[in-house]
Amino acid sequence: MMILRVVLALAFLGITAWFQVKEYSFASLNFYPLYVIVAVVGLLTIVYALLLNRVRSLSLFTYCQITIDIALATVIVYITGGTESYLHALYPLSVVGAAILLNKSGGFYAASVSSIAYGVLIDMDFYGMLPLKYKIIDNPAVPAWEDVFMTVSTNILAFFTVAYLTGYLAERTAKVERELEEKEIDYEKLEALNRQIVGNITSGIMTLDGKGRITSFNREAGVVTGYTLRDVYYRDVEEIFPGMHEKGKKAALAGGRVEERYKNKTGEEIYLGFTISPGQGEEVDSIVIFQDLTRLKAMEEELRRDEKLKALGELSVGIAHEIRNPLASISGSIQMLREEVSLAGDSRKLMDIILRETERLNQLITDYLLFAKPARELKDTIELGTLINDTMDVFRNSPDASNIAIECHVDGGLRVLGDSRQLGQVFWNLFVNAAHAMQGRGALTVSAACVTAEPARGRAPLDYVEVTVSDTGRGIAPEDLKRIFDPFFSTKDEGTGLGLSIVHRIIESHNGRLEVRSKIGSGTSFRILLPVESRALVKV
Repeated sequence: MMILRVVLALAFLGITAWFQVKEYSFASLNFYPLYVIVAVVGLLTIVYALLLNRVRSLSLFTYCQITIDIALATVIVYITGGTESYLHALYPLSVVGAAILLNKSGGFYAASVSSIAYGVLIDMDFYGMLPLKYKIIDNPAVPAWEDVFMTVSTNILAFFTVAYLTGYLAERTAKVERELEEKEIDYEKLEALNRQIVGNITSGIMTLDGKGRITSFNREAGVVTGYTLRDVYYRDVEEIFPGMHEKGKKAALAGGRVEERYKNKTGEEIYLGFTISPGQGEEVDSIVIFQDLTRLKAMEEELRRDEKLKALGELSVGIAHEIRNPLASISGSIQMLREEVSLAGDSRKLMDIILRETERLNQLITDYLLFAKPARELKDTIELGTLINDTMDVFRNSPDASNIAIECHVDGGLRVLGDSRQLGQVFWNLFVNAAHAMQGRGALTVSAACVTAEPARGRAPLDYVEVTVSDTGRGIAPEDLKRIFDPFFSTKDEGTGLGLSIVHRIIESHNGRLEVRSKIGSGTSFRILLPVESRALVKV
């Protein structure tokens, strides 16, 4: 409204100056009242601008402006001819402005005030009740009353028609704007909800553009891979996940998904299962959804190993018993022959080889039976600290430990249920393996304490006895680390490959857990968790 008011005032000023300068026939006319009107409009505009931020009721302030504008329009109609003036078109402008700012009620208010002001002005001018000296245009001819009445009636009808139509359009416009704002708010909520869902979903999600570059990377994707969006944004997906794009596209055509090994940001190997779906647009040409299957694959591998060990164990029991009996006969017969027959040279040497290999076969069968028949019932209470110390004392006096620095930190009161002979075999095997890994030189550290650890998923934390056996040996290669508990797998030429298999089998039969960490050149650490005595019968 203020801008419209200024524009009209400047238009009047320009028209007035043009009449005075260019039209000589109007040189004698009195244009100074229009200059006064223009000055008043300019002054009021300044006053309105100063008061705009200070008034408490903008609605009342607007009504006051409209009333003053109608009054100014009435003065302009009067000085430009009254009944003969063509500037009564200023009234509809005020009505339109009022309807836009104050809706239909404001438009009808402006129409009513304009009708009253215009009607009173025309009547007073028709009957000569107003002074003529302020008029800049005056027609001496008196118009007919019928023409005056028709003009007034037509204009009043136009005022109210404009008020109604403008108010209706203003209300409809306001309603549409409110609906658009509500929809815009809804879209913002939906977008925020979508971001929250994508950000918190338990699957990694990333999008690729038409050139295979990463354009988005949700939070779970960062958790799985160790990368952030800043690390991968607009980088080729093949740099981070080699072969993923091509394999995923082929799998999508076949209606399946891909499971592949990749490396995370720290270089650790992870197992991902992913699918690639088509997107929309150049920025989202493909959508990749992936999950971390590393733990699942490890569990599957452990389950397969356990099943294989169980089947092998059952088979071994029968075979071992069938072999041990004739082997004992062979060994006894050879010993009797050696005592009764005098042999020398190669014959004596061959007989010694037969006895030595017979003893080796007997020890192998013993390992078989230990592997195949671990403890079935855990009834004995074992002071684990005492067992570890006793086993360590025996190991210290063995030839394998002659040049090894041994540290043993074992708390007292560590009681578990189990078989002391089999658990002693566990620690002995681990100590001997550590000595062989260090090739007779290095440091062996053993610690045992009570800790609280997470058992299988979905169960409450339990108290465990944690035993850690660490060495400074050559370490285990990553490709061998997954197979060290497999029976008959060994990296030593003279090994049978049953030592760690027996350890794993015994710990499993005691409802415990066995974990291993190793790094080439830095040594290996075995971590054993055994339930404390009150929890020993609870499955881990």
